[in-house]
Amino acid sequence: MLKKLTIRDYALIETLEAEFGPGLTILTGETGAGKSIMIGALGLVLGERADSDSVRAGAKTAVVEAEFAVAGCPAVAARLSQLGIEHAADPLIARREVQSGGKSRAFVNDSPVPLAALKALGDAMLDMHGQHQHQSLLYEQSHIDYLDGFGGLLPARQEVAALYALFQSAGRRLDDLVNRERLTREKLDLYQFQVGEIEAAGLRPGEEEELERERTVLENSEKLAALACQAYGLLYEGEGAVTERLGALGKAIGDIRAIDGRIGGLSEAVGAASAQLGEAARELRHYRDGIQHDPRRLEAIRDRMDLVRTLRRKYGGKEGSVAAVLAHLTRIKAEIESVERGEETIGALEREIESLRGRLESAAAGLSARRAGAARKMAEAVAAELKDLGMEKARFAAEVAQEDDPRGPVRLGDRTVAVGAAGIDRVRFLISPNPGEEPKPLAKIASGGEISRVMLAIKSIGAAADAVPVLVFDEIDAGIGGRVAEAVGKKLRAIAAGRQVLCITHLPQIASQGQHHFQVSKEARNGRTMTRVEPLDAERRVEEIARMLAGRAVTESALRHAREMMADSSAAGPGQ
Repeated sequence: MLKKLTIRDYALIETLEAEFGPGLTILTGETGAGKSIMIGALGLVLGERADSDSVRAGAKTAVVEAEFAVAGCPAVAARLSQLGIEHAADPLIARREVQSGGKSRAFVNDSPVPLAALKALGDAMLDMHGQHQHQSLLYEQSHIDYLDGFGGLLPARQEVAALYALFQSAGRRLDDLVNRERLTREKLDLYQFQVGEIEAAGLRPGEEEELERERTVLENSEKLAALACQAYGLLYEGEGAVTERLGALGKAIGDIRAIDGRIGGLSEAVGAASAQLGEAARELRHYRDGIQHDPRRLEAIRDRMDLVRTLRRKYGGKEGSVAAVLAHLTRIKAEIESVERGEETIGALEREIESLRGRLESAAAGLSARRAGAARKMAEAVAAELKDLGMEKARFAAEVAQEDDPRGPVRLGDRTVAVGAAGIDRVRFLISPNPGEEPKPLAKIASGGEISRVMLAIKSIGAAADAVPVLVFDEIDAGIGGRVAEAVGKKLRAIAAGRQVLCITHLPQIASQGQHHFQVSKEARNGRTMTRVEPLDAERRVEEIARMLAGRAVTESALRHAREMMADSSAAGPGQ
């Protein structure tokens, strides 16, 4: 619901702030007072084109801000999500700023957004009918939504959409699988060679480190043997060896202990050290005797390390490790295995796709047949409504057609047709306002009033399942009066029972049906013409409707008639 509209320095409006309520809101005023300027500002804040003429003469920037309550409106929530706009709680505030040079900026909740995003959001929140845009009936892609809503076909359409999504997903999986298998088959010989080369090498994690240690020992075997002999001599065999001197130390300590037992602990420590050095001498001798100078083994190790380095360079990737080579082996073996079972997998997926294609074809054809029936009923219902709205001679049609697609998955009789999430049909509304004229697309109708009445007729039969929450009608009273005007007013009031409706009108029959009423007027201030908008209470509404009945000279008869009209609309109730 539109809660508030704030305008500053736009066209003839210096400053304006209007608050709106639910139901039917009427805007009236003399011709040229600026009613359409106010609606134009609303269109501007919802993404319509702006130019330098939008800025009031003498001002630098025009600003229009609209405040909406959108809680409980799933279509708006979905559009906000699609546009990536965060909105936690009402109100949602859209703002447009237009500079005198023609440049403009758009904001939603004080965050800048592209103008296209603002317009997309506006299309979900407000439908404007008349001389301005935001008319969803002018977008033929929306006609299928109206027809499906009227015919109660949305559940069937959702089923088609789900099948179409499954069919598309399976098709993409098949394409990926076929492409992957083709690429793998092209590399199959290479992969098999790589598997053979890596497996023949018999690589082990950590092997390279082990080889490096053994190579270092073998390359230094002579030096190690000499050092080991030297160490063994110093420890055990040489003149004055450590063990020999330690033995002499032990004898001296033993002689002392025989006289003075207080150094018994020292004697035991020396004995323990002697035993440990003896064990060390034995280990050192074993190490010395085990050192071998083996040129053939050294050469084999070097060859093995060259092979490991080659495989790491070829298959180790950026990491260049043995672990990476083994990971590559695992991957290409899986690729080879997938080729071996690829035909079976592809065959199963092809059978799944054919099953989905058949189900999609059946569901889409059934939906199309139901649409054709709904289109005939809708044409009759809209024609009846248009008759009440003064378009007795108009012919309305909901055209349901399909587009041929030789490569499409759905067969319809002897044709192959295109299909999408909404099914196989393209729906568009056609109308012939006058006898003898062929029905044409609604977008080609020049009269804003006629388009407004067609929309009013469609809304009256409940064609929109998830209706745009705010409707604005401008020029809907063009060329009508009397009984037709009264019918238009009642239909507007009935529609407003389920959503917010704003209507500019010159007819008292329509104005009397409003639940809220604003008067738009012009006044001269400091040599400048300004537009003013003010809400009317009950008594002033009577006066305004009397003015619409009688002109400038309001009579008692006009006032009495105005009260009667308002009383009749109140007695009829909000939805009649």
